[in-house]
Amino acid sequence: MPFHERYILSLGLLLFAISTKAQTVYKTPSGTKYHLATCRMVKNVSEEVTIANANASGLGPCKICKPPVSDAQTPQKKPQGQNTTIQCSGLTKAGNRCKHMTSIANGFCYQHQPN
Repeated sequence: MPFHERYILSLGLLLFAISTKAQTVYKTPSGTKYHLATCRMVKNVSEEVTIANANASGLGPCKICKPPVSDAQTPQKKPQGQNTTIQCSGLTKAGNRCKHMTSIANGFCYQHQPN
């Protein structure tokens, strides 16, 4: 590969790496993940952070919207034996509490997401 092609490729990779670390993502007040602006988990109470700051705070990428992951982040394993799901806080049409379990930070299953 000629030098100028390697240079352009290297420059492109460098710019991508810089933009990934400086890209703005969002964190919810009580969440443990960071999200893209288009994610359904992001509400008007979310806070803007950079990916580098999100990683420094111990936040992981959302599995729904799949935001970019910086090279510095290593996947975090969930502790064994710790249940991270809770019963949905939504109500059924009959007025009973929903029996679905959810790991979504707001406490509602996919059927009862508040608008």
